[in-house]
Amino acid sequence: MTRMKDQLQPLLKYPGGKSSELKIISDNLPTDFSNYIEPFVGGGAVFFYLNHDKNFINDKSEELMLLYDYVKNGNRTFFKELDIIINNWDRLGNLADDVNIINLYIKYRSGEELDMETEIKEIVNRQIDETPMFNLRKAVRFETFLSDCLVRKFKLIRKNEDKKDEILDDDRLKENLEAGIKSAYYTYLRDVYNKPAEYNNLSKPRKVAIYLFIREYCFSSMFRFNNKGEFNVPYGGVSYNKKSLRQKKEYYKKRKLKALLKNTELYNEDFYDFVQNIDIQPNDFMFLDPPYDTTFSEYDKNAFGMNDQRRLADYLIDECKCKFMLIIKKTDFINNLYANKGLKIIEVDKNYFVSFKNRNKKKVKHLIIMNY
Repeated sequence: MTRMKDQLQPLLKYPGGKSSELKIISDNLPTDFSNYIEPFVGGGAVFFYLNHDKNFINDKSEELMLLYDYVKNGNRTFFKELDIIINNWDRLGNLADDVNIINLYIKYRSGEELDMETEIKEIVNRQIDETPMFNLRKAVRFETFLSDCLVRKFKLIRKNEDKKDEILDDDRLKENLEAGIKSAYYTYLRDVYNKPAEYNNLSKPRKVAIYLFIREYCFSSMFRFNNKGEFNVPYGGVSYNKKSLRQKKEYYKKRKLKALLKNTELYNEDFYDFVQNIDIQPNDFMFLDPPYDTTFSEYDKNAFGMNDQRRLADYLIDECKCKFMLIIKKTDFINNLYANKGLKIIEVDKNYFVSFKNRNKKKVKHLIIMNY
């Protein structure tokens, strides 16, 4: 597999994306096919790598497929909302350089008596007055998120300094304060995403811009929901401070990317409804990367459980008219669905870089299952 310098990349970071497995996927692709079909596109690593001339892609996540649509059609409102987020991110980064914030922490560190919460709020309010935000109104405002987050950050930095018996130099102090500030903005937008009914003027383009932001800045691109249906993965931390969505926004406007999306039909349906809508022919190729993290109950707010895995296996074995490749984590349940069905099955090692809260194993086996 040769990687071209101008190789197209996914629109966003995606948990379980197949970028790291493109070599073995590429080595086992059909030599030729007419239409490319992907029922669980997610980040679309294979879709973008192939850059095929006729495509049908689908995902159950409405926000994800709206992102594909907005990029495909150059939705001006979406790009305007994205600009607001990007500009706020850059401006808030400057707050860490505010000598008032730094001096306040130095006073706190020295044990000087002060009303930390009040003084932080005064500094924050001055900064926010100069920073255009979304026109959102709610009992809990961004100023509160930022003030509370900085209070916690002050205490955490001091605790770590005491624990390690080490005073942070100016650069590291600014870096840690910036992480606190940006974590506050991230947490604020995550709250907007989780509770749209509590915030006014939350249009679909705005929500998709927020969706993109939190997917890019959440810890290790994990995108998981609690039992209340709320996304609760924290900010990625200090190493994310200098990330910017500006380059991604410019990438979204590239001619080569737009050409691929122009040749692609987008769907937002259950996988079975999606395949029924397409006139699939024997010379087409279907790539499938379904949700398979069985430890979590939900994937992007859309449950995909054992019964769905059975439905998928039944469709692929009994109904699918074209060549297909399925890549999925090996479990006894999955293995029993596909073993001894006349399919070609390759077993490969997969190493995950992160085990989020010890919920998923770092080293697993993947199965690559093909009917050709």
